[in-house]
Amino acid sequence: MLRNITARALDALGVAADQFEISFQYPSALLVLLMLLTATTAQGAPPRAARVVVRPPKESKTVVVTSARTEQAIGDVAVSTRVVDRAAIEASGAETLAGVLEEQPGLQILRSFAGAGGVGVQMQGLDSKYVLILVDGQRATGRVGGVIDLSRFPAEDIAQVEIVKGPGSSLYGADAIAGVINIITRRAARKFELDARARYGSFHTSDLSTTIGGARGRWSTRWSAGWHYTAGFDRDRSTPSTTGSAGHSINASQRTDVRVRRDVTIGLMADYQRRDLHGIDSNAAGAVFDRNNLTQTTSVTLMPEITWDAPARLKLVAHLAHFDDNYVLDQRKSDALDQRQHTKDTLGQFGAQYDHMIAGRHLFSAGIETQLEHLSTPRLATAASDRQRFALYAQDEWKVALKPLVVVVPGARLDLDSQFGGYGSPRLAVRIDPAEALTLRASAGLGFRAPAFRELYLAFANPAAGYRVTGNPDLKAETARSATAGVAWRLSPGRTLTVDYFHHRLKDLIALDANTLTLGSDNAFQYINVGAARSQGVEAALALKFTDVVDAEVSYTFTDARDLELKRRLPGRPMHHSSARVRWKHPRSGTSAQLRAAVFGKQFFYADNDGDGVEEPLRIAPYANVDLRVGQEILGGRMTFFLGVDNLLNAGDAAYLPLVPRLFYGGISARIRSDLPKRTRKP
Repeated sequence: MLRNITARALDALGVAADQFEISFQYPSALLVLLMLLTATTAQGAPPRAARVVVRPPKESKTVVVTSARTEQAIGDVAVSTRVVDRAAIEASGAETLAGVLEEQPGLQILRSFAGAGGVGVQMQGLDSKYVLILVDGQRATGRVGGVIDLSRFPAEDIAQVEIVKGPGSSLYGADAIAGVINIITRRAARKFELDARARYGSFHTSDLSTTIGGARGRWSTRWSAGWHYTAGFDRDRSTPSTTGSAGHSINASQRTDVRVRRDVTIGLMADYQRRDLHGIDSNAAGAVFDRNNLTQTTSVTLMPEITWDAPARLKLVAHLAHFDDNYVLDQRKSDALDQRQHTKDTLGQFGAQYDHMIAGRHLFSAGIETQLEHLSTPRLATAASDRQRFALYAQDEWKVALKPLVVVVPGARLDLDSQFGGYGSPRLAVRIDPAEALTLRASAGLGFRAPAFRELYLAFANPAAGYRVTGNPDLKAETARSATAGVAWRLSPGRTLTVDYFHHRLKDLIALDANTLTLGSDNAFQYINVGAARSQGVEAALALKFTDVVDAEVSYTFTDARDLELKRRLPGRPMHHSSARVRWKHPRSGTSAQLRAAVFGKQFFYADNDGDGVEEPLRIAPYANVDLRVGQEILGGRMTFFLGVDNLLNAGDAAYLPLVPRLFYGGISARIRSDLPKRTRKP
């Protein structure tokens, strides 16, 4: 029954969407969005009213920004949001964002074999290219093969990670079909803060990081730096190829916030990272290649913010990011198949968002965004290309009733892209709290993924394999109709059960067209819009806090992801996925331990192993990934020694699961804190 209701809702939404999708020469959707803005803002003059707080008294006071693009207590959000805070990040021992996300319900971390696109994430059965990665609300740049490498983001810079699953294009535009992951960077909150950390482990894995900062009066600043090294690993020594790249990286970042006056704040963030990866590749003909991948990423963000007593706020953002990738493939004993590729991707983002509380019941938000992107790479037929995007969006979080709480959130966004035209993304979300301990949420919306530069303009030839691939400038955006519904039940203090249903239907999927294969010495392929897919399933998670010493969480996800054209399961998606985490910390002794495990059911991949032109299914057996970490605090918590092991069961293989083999590590961390005087301490 739930499937039928969802299908009918999505069909109705699709009919409305057909009137919303446009090209540049038909600006009717722009008029629709402007009418939405006018209708919402015409609800009356804004009184000087405080915002109504609906958070249950025992709910966490954690502040999040991703679900509504403005600050809210997590207990107030209308769209289900999951937060990984700083304490959880430190307890996990994660070195990068990839490690932080590994234990999260419904997420699967995907590791490739080499290159800058190393670690991606699968959400609700959809690939990394359908998951939008943000840093302080700004798009991360540097996708390689549709993947933003999660290992690029060091854990020492992360204050918390916010995960919003389900349709997000109404606020964020392209790529937010499966959901949004927003990295909130750390800021100083004390008079003086100093953190230092050193770790060493198997495969000569070494990590050094330090953070220093302070806050006083109207300003705060935080600076961090890190150095990381690994010798790499090889899961199949019968071939000259290596499985995991060796290499080192350095990173540096800073965040400074200044309150110029009572109602004006300016934030400045900047970061730099340099990664040098090395590995060995080989092909079926026996050729051996030395591979080197040097990647440098730089970004600067300026965020002025103006507030009024209405209450209202205007937030401006200017963001500039540059991704520079040098890829060298050097064939041993020959230069016939050598490759040198230098890719530069520069992204400028400019935006403004206005938030206004109206009559204590409507939190209205409207914004404008502009994105300017320039890409140069030898793989493009044009060698370089430019792209401009312009967007308008609006959302009204309307508290229809307070007892019982009923919140309705209509929203819409219009994106205009110089490459494929325009697309409208409406969404409707509803929250109902029939009781203090029970929250029901549902949302339905449209989403899209814009064609990437490589899909539009790629010109790549592989003489060794005898084929070439070309882009297609006439591609349309991939589109999706998505719906989610869920319940959060606070069984008792410290015990919460959440169950969520999700459904995505995608069309106009971009893929290589096998029908364009031409016989002869040079086989040619081209990207086209073809195919459709569906991903649906259920996620359930139970969080338990037994005492102040012990807490745990268990989850289970069922995913049915299918290619509707080929009538088969999508590759690399386990139908069953479960995870568990148990954390223990003794406050008096300072001893802590954490055990986490993720179990993945069987997966299918497809390959033409017999050369008959037909792909055969390959079944990958279920596997479990188990991590263990213990720590001991001394000197009143100012210093901590820790030991751990990742991938305790040594899961993985060289063909389809290139997981890092069993890795033992140990290290030490230290921290110094000097609190602010009471009159200036932040809440």
